[in-house]
Amino acid sequence: MIPAVGCLVLHGFAGDIRDVLPLANALRSEGYQVECPTLEGHGLNRRGLANSTRQDWLRSADEAYKRLSLRAGEIIVIGFSMGGLLAINLVNRYPARLLITINTPYAYWDIQQALAYLREDFASHSRRYVRGLVKIPFRSMLQFRQLLAETKALLPQVSIPYVLLQSRRDDTVQARSAEHLASSVAPSASPDITWYDRSGHMIFHDADRDDAIARILAAVREHSPAFHPAEGNEQQ
Repeated sequence: MIPAVGCLVLHGFAGDIRDVLPLANALRSEGYQVECPTLEGHGLNRRGLANSTRQDWLRSADEAYKRLSLRAGEIIVIGFSMGGLLAINLVNRYPARLLITINTPYAYWDIQQALAYLREDFASHSRRYVRGLVKIPFRSMLQFRQLLAETKALLPQVSIPYVLLQSRRDDTVQARSAEHLASSVAPSASPDITWYDRSGHMIFHDADRDDAIARILAAVREHSPAFHPAEGNEQQ
Protein backbone atom coordinates (compact mmCIF):
# COMPACT_ATOMS: atom_id res chain seq x y z
CA MET A 1 0.00 0.00 0.00
CA ILE A 2 1.44 3.40 -1.03
CA PRO A 3 1.57 5.78 1.96
CA ALA A 4 -0.59 8.85 1.44
CA VAL A 5 2.09 11.44 2.13
CA GLY A 6 5.83 11.74 1.61
CA CYS A 7 8.11 14.60 2.60
CA LEU A 8 10.89 15.88 0.36
CA VAL A 9 13.46 17.74 2.48
CA LEU A 10 16.07 19.90 0.70
CA HIS A 11 19.22 21.30 2.35
CA GLY A 12 20.88 24.65 1.75
CA PHE A 13 23.57 26.20 -0.43
CA ALA A 14 27.10 24.86 0.19
CA GLY A 15 25.68 22.58 2.88
CA ASP A 16 24.58 18.97 3.04
CA ILE A 17 21.88 16.82 4.62
CA ARG A 18 23.25 17.57 8.09
CA ASP A 19 21.60 20.99 7.73
CA VAL A 20 18.19 19.32 7.92
CA LEU A 21 18.88 15.88 9.41
CA PRO A 22 17.07 16.52 12.73
CA LEU A 23 13.94 17.43 10.77
CA ALA A 24 14.24 14.47 8.38
CA ASN A 25 14.67 12.09 11.32
CA ALA A 26 11.64 13.56 13.10
CA LEU A 27 9.48 13.09 10.01
CA ARG A 28 10.68 9.50 9.63
CA SER A 29 9.92 8.78 13.28
CA GLU A 30 6.34 9.94 12.65
CA GLY A 31 6.02 7.33 9.92
CA TYR A 32 6.25 9.52 6.84
CA GLN A 33 8.17 8.55 3.75
CA VAL A 34 11.15 10.92 3.52
CA GLU A 35 13.53 11.77 0.72
CA CYS A 36 16.50 13.94 1.77
CA PRO A 37 19.01 14.14 -1.10
CA THR A 38 22.48 15.61 -1.23
CA LEU A 39 22.41 18.18 -4.02
CA GLU A 40 24.84 17.80 -6.92
CA GLY A 41 28.26 19.25 -6.06
CA HIS A 42 27.47 19.51 -2.35
CA GLY A 43 28.84 17.53 0.56
CA LEU A 44 32.22 17.09 -1.13
CA ASN A 45 34.70 19.94 -1.44
CA ARG A 46 35.14 23.39 -2.93
CA ARG A 47 35.96 21.99 -6.37
CA GLY A 48 32.86 19.82 -6.40
CA LEU A 49 30.69 22.82 -5.62
CA ALA A 50 32.42 24.98 -8.23
CA ASN A 51 31.84 22.35 -10.91
CA SER A 52 28.10 22.24 -10.30
CA THR A 53 25.45 24.67 -11.52
CA ARG A 54 21.98 25.73 -10.48
CA GLN A 55 20.62 23.39 -13.16
CA ASP A 56 22.45 20.52 -11.43
CA TRP A 57 20.93 21.49 -8.08
CA LEU A 58 17.46 21.67 -9.62
CA ARG A 59 17.99 18.30 -11.29
CA SER A 60 18.94 16.75 -7.94
CA ALA A 61 15.71 18.07 -6.45
CA ASP A 62 13.69 16.83 -9.46
CA GLU A 63 15.15 13.35 -9.21
CA ALA A 64 14.47 13.19 -5.48
CA TYR A 65 10.84 14.23 -6.06
CA LYS A 66 10.44 11.48 -8.66
CA ARG A 67 11.95 8.86 -6.34
CA LEU A 68 9.60 9.91 -3.56
CA SER A 69 6.59 9.85 -5.88
CA LEU A 70 7.14 6.11 -6.31
CA ARG A 71 6.47 5.65 -2.60
CA ALA A 72 3.96 8.39 -1.82
CA GLY A 73 0.68 9.43 -3.36
CA GLU A 74 0.86 12.96 -1.94
CA ILE A 75 4.04 14.98 -1.51
CA ILE A 76 4.97 17.85 0.80
CA VAL A 77 8.02 19.83 -0.31
CA ILE A 78 10.22 21.33 2.42
CA GLY A 79 13.28 23.48 1.76
CA PHE A 80 15.85 25.00 4.10
CA SER A 81 17.67 28.14 2.93
CA MET A 82 18.49 27.71 -0.78
CA GLY A 83 16.58 24.44 -0.57
CA GLY A 84 13.50 26.62 -0.25
CA LEU A 85 14.24 28.19 -3.63
CA LEU A 86 14.48 24.72 -5.13
CA ALA A 87 11.22 23.78 -3.39
CA ILE A 88 9.47 26.78 -4.97
CA ASN A 89 10.70 25.63 -8.38
CA LEU A 90 9.44 22.10 -7.75
CA VAL A 91 5.91 23.06 -6.73
CA ASN A 92 5.65 25.05 -9.95
CA ARG A 93 6.40 21.90 -11.97
CA TYR A 94 4.95 19.01 -9.98
CA PRO A 95 1.89 18.32 -7.82
CA ALA A 96 2.38 19.05 -4.11
CA ARG A 97 0.03 19.29 -1.17
CA LEU A 98 2.04 21.82 0.85
CA LEU A 99 5.14 24.02 0.52
CA ILE A 100 7.30 24.74 3.58
CA THR A 101 10.38 26.98 3.50
CA ILE A 102 12.76 27.66 6.35
CA ASN A 103 15.14 30.64 6.45
CA THR A 104 14.86 30.94 2.68
CA PRO A 105 16.38 33.99 1.00
CA TYR A 106 14.69 36.79 -0.83
CA ALA A 107 17.35 39.17 0.44
CA TYR A 108 20.53 37.59 1.80
CA TRP A 109 23.68 38.27 3.83
CA ASP A 110 22.41 40.24 6.80
CA ILE A 111 25.65 42.10 7.56
CA GLN A 112 24.24 43.88 10.60
CA GLN A 113 23.22 40.61 12.24
CA ALA A 114 26.53 39.00 11.30
CA LEU A 115 28.45 41.83 12.99
CA ALA A 116 26.26 41.46 16.06
CA TYR A 117 27.17 37.78 16.27
CA LEU A 118 30.84 38.59 15.87
CA ARG A 119 30.66 41.04 18.76
CA GLU A 120 28.89 38.46 20.92
CA ASP A 121 31.26 35.58 20.25
CA PHE A 122 34.14 36.55 18.01
CA ALA A 123 36.10 33.33 18.45
CA SER A 124 33.45 30.90 17.21
CA HIS A 125 31.69 33.05 14.64
CA SER A 126 34.80 34.50 13.02
CA ARG A 127 36.00 30.99 12.26
CA ARG A 128 32.65 30.21 10.70
CA TYR A 129 32.75 33.22 8.37
CA VAL A 130 36.33 32.55 7.33
CA ARG A 131 35.44 28.94 6.54
CA GLY A 132 32.44 30.16 4.54
CA LEU A 133 34.53 32.53 2.44
CA VAL A 134 37.06 29.80 1.70
CA LYS A 135 34.45 27.12 1.03
CA ILE A 136 32.19 28.95 -1.43
CA PRO A 137 33.64 29.60 -4.91
CA PHE A 138 32.73 32.87 -6.62
CA ARG A 139 31.29 30.94 -9.57
CA SER A 140 28.93 29.13 -7.22
CA MET A 141 27.79 32.42 -5.68
CA LEU A 142 26.91 33.66 -9.17
CA GLN A 143 24.90 30.48 -9.77
CA PHE A 144 23.09 31.00 -6.47
CA ARG A 145 22.24 34.61 -7.35
CA GLN A 146 20.87 33.54 -10.73
CA LEU A 147 18.75 30.86 -9.06
CA LEU A 148 17.40 33.44 -6.64
CA ALA A 149 16.49 35.86 -9.45
CA GLU A 150 14.82 33.13 -11.49
CA THR A 151 12.88 31.85 -8.49
CA LYS A 152 11.53 35.29 -7.60
CA ALA A 153 9.84 35.36 -11.00
CA LEU A 154 8.03 32.09 -10.15
CA LEU A 155 6.60 33.21 -6.81
CA PRO A 156 3.28 34.60 -8.17
CA GLN A 157 2.55 31.12 -9.54
CA VAL A 158 2.72 29.46 -6.09
CA SER A 159 -0.91 28.76 -5.21
CA ILE A 160 -0.77 25.77 -2.85
CA PRO A 161 -0.76 26.21 0.97
CA TYR A 162 2.52 27.80 2.06
CA VAL A 163 4.13 27.74 5.52
CA LEU A 164 7.25 29.80 6.26
CA LEU A 165 9.63 29.64 9.22
CA GLN A 166 12.15 32.42 9.81
CA SER A 167 14.81 33.10 12.45
CA ARG A 168 14.94 36.74 13.50
CA ARG A 169 18.66 36.35 14.33
CA ASP A 170 19.48 34.91 10.91
CA ASP A 171 22.88 36.25 9.84
CA THR A 172 22.82 34.70 6.37
CA VAL A 173 19.31 35.45 5.15
CA GLN A 174 17.76 38.82 5.94
CA ALA A 175 14.76 38.06 8.14
CA ARG A 176 12.53 40.33 6.08
CA SER A 177 12.86 37.72 3.31
CA ALA A 178 9.96 35.79 4.83
CA GLU A 179 7.65 38.76 4.44
CA HIS A 180 8.73 39.33 0.84
CA LEU A 181 8.20 35.66 -0.02
CA ALA A 182 4.79 35.61 1.65
CA SER A 183 3.61 38.76 -0.12
CA SER A 184 4.82 37.54 -3.53
CA VAL A 185 2.84 34.30 -3.82
CA ALA A 186 -0.75 33.94 -4.98
CA PRO A 187 -3.42 34.81 -2.37
CA SER A 188 -4.72 31.23 -2.51
CA ALA A 189 -1.45 30.07 -0.92
CA SER A 190 -2.54 31.73 2.36
CA PRO A 191 1.09 32.11 3.51
CA ASP A 192 1.67 31.63 7.22
CA ILE A 193 4.92 32.88 8.82
CA THR A 194 6.23 31.62 12.16
CA TRP A 195 9.10 33.65 13.67
CA TYR A 196 11.85 32.38 15.96
CA ASP A 197 13.72 34.75 18.25
CA ARG A 198 16.59 32.65 19.63
CA SER A 199 18.22 31.07 16.58
CA GLY A 200 20.54 31.98 13.74
CA HIS A 201 20.44 30.60 10.23
CA MET A 202 21.10 26.96 11.17
CA ILE A 203 17.85 26.66 13.07
CA PHE A 204 17.83 22.86 13.23
CA HIS A 205 21.08 23.03 15.20
CA ASP A 206 20.17 25.99 17.39
CA ALA A 207 17.97 26.97 20.32
CA ASP A 208 14.65 26.87 18.42
CA ARG A 209 15.23 23.47 16.84
CA ASP A 210 12.52 21.58 18.72
CA ASP A 211 9.93 24.32 18.29
CA ALA A 212 10.66 24.59 14.56
CA ILE A 213 10.40 20.84 14.07
CA ALA A 214 7.15 20.75 16.05
CA ARG A 215 5.71 23.52 13.85
CA ILE A 216 6.60 21.62 10.68
CA LEU A 217 5.17 18.35 11.99
CA ALA A 218 1.95 20.16 12.89
CA ALA A 219 1.72 21.65 9.39
CA VAL A 220 2.35 18.27 7.78
CA ARG A 221 -0.36 16.66 9.92
CA GLU A 222 -2.79 19.48 9.17
CA HIS A 223 -2.38 19.08 5.44
CA SER A 224 -2.37 15.27 5.38
CA PRO A 225 -5.41 14.40 7.53
CA ALA A 226 -6.12 11.15 5.66
CA PHE A 227 -2.69 9.73 6.43
CA HIS A 228 -2.18 7.70 9.59
CA PRO A 229 1.56 7.59 10.47
CA ALA A 230 1.07 4.39 12.43
CA GLU A 231 0.68 2.63 9.07
CA GLY A 232 4.45 2.75 8.90
CA ASN A 233 7.35 4.03 6.92
CA GLU A 234 9.31 0.93 6.10
CA GLN A 235 11.26 2.13 3.08
CA GLN A 236 13.51 5.16 3.40
